[in-house]
Amino acid sequence: MTQRTPVKRPYRSPLRAAHAGQTQRAIIDAATRLFVEIGYGATSMDAIAQAAGVSRATVFTAVGGKAALLKRAYDVALVGDDEPVSLPDRAASRAIRSEPDPRRYLELYAGLVADLGGRVAAVYEAIRGAASADPGVRPVWDKIQQERRIGAAHVVADTAAKGPMRDGIDAESAADIVWVLNDPGLYHLLVNVRGWPAARYREWVAASLQHELLGDR
Repeated sequence: MTQRTPVKRPYRSPLRAAHAGQTQRAIIDAATRLFVEIGYGATSMDAIAQAAGVSRATVFTAVGGKAALLKRAYDVALVGDDEPVSLPDRAASRAIRSEPDPRRYLELYAGLVADLGGRVAAVYEAIRGAASADPGVRPVWDKIQQERRIGAAHVVADTAAKGPMRDGIDAESAADIVWVLNDPGLYHLLVNVRGWPAARYREWVAASLQHELLGDR
């Protein structure tokens, strides 16, 4: 009888994985705070490491360089945590997509846009500023815009599946309009700068989406 050699399995420690996750989140939180408070250019990797209570090498190992940190800061702010679940797969997004009435669907989507703006507007503006000054950040900004435009196209497709769109608007133009209206920069200007209550902003986005995509019927 041939003796079988035991197969070595990789060792996985839940405690170690949890600690690594906590370290990564501490780094992302520290980087986000510094990017927003003093700007991307003024934030050094040493400053991020010090604010997170880790070594500079740990920052690179756990997350990556500054541009990677900036994108992770945005991604975490977008969904509110660092769980590996995309925004469309979140329970709130699925509940919105299940709404059969197109006007109500856009109203619920506007609520999501307002919630996202409250979380992400500050770091979004930090990325916008950094992209104009640092060529290394430009791909991060461009990727975020591409992701938003893809999401906008999905919103239009969902709306069209629930009822007729207004006369004279095509899917591409409709997606461009949604892409503009869900821009966190609008939240920053109207709520953070001009002082609109978040509820007023949400109502404005909902009314604008309904008018542009469905008309005033």
